[in-house]
Amino acid sequence: MPGEVECPQCHHTFEPGAVRPVDPGVIRWLTEELTWSGQEPTERTYASYLYSAGDTPVSRQRVVQDLAHLGVPEIRDADGTCFLVRK
Repeated sequence: MPGEVECPQCHHTFEPGAVRPVDPGVIRWLTEELTWSGQEPTERTYASYLYSAGDTPVSRQRVVQDLAHLGVPEIRDADGTCFLVRK
């Protein structure tokens, strides 16, 4: 589409101004250490990320935003519990 830009890391296309780099630690964790599909509680998933991030973790909010950017959205069930969904 005209006017869209391509993310240099994942090659998704977005409206101008919507692209920001995904944290490299989140990409590494998602591709190298995270092996699941389906729904996982966000808190458990973030705890796993923190364990692997070492001295430079990013916030829970940033992890959720980066994962959504990479195709792993967060949903909330009827009880208000947040889950990340990976296909």
